[in-house]
Amino acid sequence: EAVRSLANQAGLQPYRFTEQDEQREKEWNTYTEILSVYIDRNRKNITSSNTSNKKVLDYIKKRNLDNKSIEEFNLGYVPFDSKSFLDLQNQFEEQGLKNSGLFYLDERKNEYVDRFRGRLIFPIYSLTGKPIAIGGRIIEENKKIAKYVNSPETNFFKKGNNLYNLNKARKISNKYDEVYLVEGYMDVIKLYNNQIFNCVANLGTALTNKQILSLGQFFSEIIICFDGDDSGYKAALRAAENSLKFLQPEKQISFLFLPNGEDPDSFVESKGKEHFLKYSVDNKIQIHKFIFNHYLNNSKKSPTELAMIEKKLSILANSINDTVVKKYVLGFFLEEL
Repeated sequence: EAVRSLANQAGLQPYRFTEQDEQREKEWNTYTEILSVYIDRNRKNITSSNTSNKKVLDYIKKRNLDNKSIEEFNLGYVPFDSKSFLDLQNQFEEQGLKNSGLFYLDERKNEYVDRFRGRLIFPIYSLTGKPIAIGGRIIEENKKIAKYVNSPETNFFKKGNNLYNLNKARKISNKYDEVYLVEGYMDVIKLYNNQIFNCVANLGTALTNKQILSLGQFFSEIIICFDGDDSGYKAALRAAENSLKFLQPEKQISFLFLPNGEDPDSFVESKGKEHFLKYSVDNKIQIHKFIFNHYLNNSKKSPTELAMIEKKLSILANSINDTVVKKYVLGFFLEEL
């Protein structure tokens, strides 16, 4: 798409793509069309009023999701008795449906089953706004089934390369220096509803290098705001140690820890936008300080432990790609110790 657009602007002859390129583009167009049709048909299940979708409507009401949220994020509902595969076979070839990741083969019944049946679905879009995957949340609590599932990785979707809502957030990056990186789809939607538009979520995986670099293209500060519980803290620490190497003089990574038991969804819903933003300014902590505090606070500060901490922090500091930032972060660690 980029090559064609630039060639046209420059007045050049259209680039001659190989047969392999053309085939891949054909598969890409089919892939996004299948997802678009799937999203549209399941969005109707959430806006129409009938007995089969009562449970999802009750769930939406309980979570204070209004019609604006449903429309803005193209939310939908896949009934448990969904026959999407059979219905879509009238429009698309079977191989394309298999490659979409929306269905899996039930070997016992020898039929393709909707991966997101019984779930509220959250479409995931590429930077250019094309649908590339689905996230789904179970409506009826069932401990035998995962609460959230995402599309499997396909030829056109890699979990670690994408972020939920980045297609919207990037468009307003000229208005904001910072972006909030949260854990869940609902966190993004509730922040967005409260006029905090500069927010994205990772897709159920540990934070990846690609995700940090993608955000760094659009924002000068990434504020990682995970849930205020033990698992949220551990996820934040992993993210900090993995992300430290990407620090640059003009790029900052910070962490925001909410009160215990809160997540961005519940916090902004109960406290409102202004309180959330003030709490963020007052409580966010820069990445190098967070890492230092973690190791120091979890030690007895004996000479041997301090030596181990120095060794660990030196390794982390030396992983930083920018030589100037590396010098000052290492200096900070050693001086504080």
